[in-house]
Amino acid sequence: MECVRSGALDLGRSGNFLGKSGSTTSCGKVRCSTNLAGSTKCEQNLHGKVKPLLLSASGKARGTSGLVHRSQVLKHQHHLSVRSTSTDVCTTFDEDVKGVSSHAVEEKVGVLLLNLGGPETLNDVQPFLFNLFADPDIIRLPRLFRFLQRPLAKLISTFRAPKSKEGYASIGGGSPLRKITDEQANALKVALKSKNLEADIYVGMRYWYPFTEEAIDQIKKDKITKLVVLPLYPQYSISTSGSSIRVLQNIVKEDQYFAGLPISIIESWYQREGYVKSMADLIEKELSVFTNPEEVMIFFSAHGVPLTYVKDAGDPYRDQMEDCIALIMEELKSRGTLNDHTLAYQSRVGPVQWLKPYTDEVLVELGQKGVKSLLAVPVR
Repeated sequence: MECVRSGALDLGRSGNFLGKSGSTTSCGKVRCSTNLAGSTKCEQNLHGKVKPLLLSASGKARGTSGLVHRSQVLKHQHHLSVRSTSTDVCTTFDEDVKGVSSHAVEEKVGVLLLNLGGPETLNDVQPFLFNLFADPDIIRLPRLFRFLQRPLAKLISTFRAPKSKEGYASIGGGSPLRKITDEQANALKVALKSKNLEADIYVGMRYWYPFTEEAIDQIKKDKITKLVVLPLYPQYSISTSGSSIRVLQNIVKEDQYFAGLPISIIESWYQREGYVKSMADLIEKELSVFTNPEEVMIFFSAHGVPLTYVKDAGDPYRDQMEDCIALIMEELKSRGTLNDHTLAYQSRVGPVQWLKPYTDEVLVELGQKGVKSLLAVPVR
């Protein structure tokens, strides 16, 4: 299975949501192809020229080091071999693909959106939590104790379900994530069509319906000839995009249909201009509600991961999250918004140490320091 690994989706030269096209990646201005079996190659047509994809992908210079790091993580976690190749044989990243080229008239492009999933009713909460904690990328047990993965997931999900149900009950009895993701899928289809790019959009959830397996079955039925995989996590982590990619790999590695299917995986897109500006827009809008906007502390709260993921497994999540916040604050500064800000991590589970500082502890500290106004910004 041919797999083009890249940093962000390019919706033409000026994508409304993901922003403008960049040109720098972990291997320079090239598009490298890596299949899930571990071999690396590049696309060329019969005349020796590079063959553009219907949907091109690009990164920015700011994220170059992160892209290299992320490739190393994927190699470790998913047995994907990655190497740099020279520009004379690989597709360039900064090609401006505005429409369907003549050789691709009969191609059928699909875009697979990967997301977490969430319980839609209170009865779904415990089985959803079981699926979550049964994931070896969420709770990493030593090989000797892997047989305890599912019993431990059963124990934790049963223990946490009552409190989690209270939370979901307070927001209407279920997670809105599926509805939001479906809306994103529809909006993406419309945006691509406005650029003369026809693509079928699919949604695959990691821990609840519709599962990734269901999306893969539909992709096969629709006879897609080229697939773009877009995890809806701006920053890459072993436990989010990495876990979803691992599941995808396991599903398709033995399937003959996918053996010759070109697949482009977009690992992260937090550095995209459209994302950064959208976050800045939202923050400015909420700051304007305060009586003294300039005195408000901007409090970014991100989902945490165990510290061992970063220190031992090389997860780039913390670096990418910090870089993401820096980009947002730079954008705000360019607009004249000079508020103080801080970043903390939430949702830790169990006795192990997670990324610090912790959200609940930082909130107490800010109060003790005399912070009177605070804008909470969940960032993912």
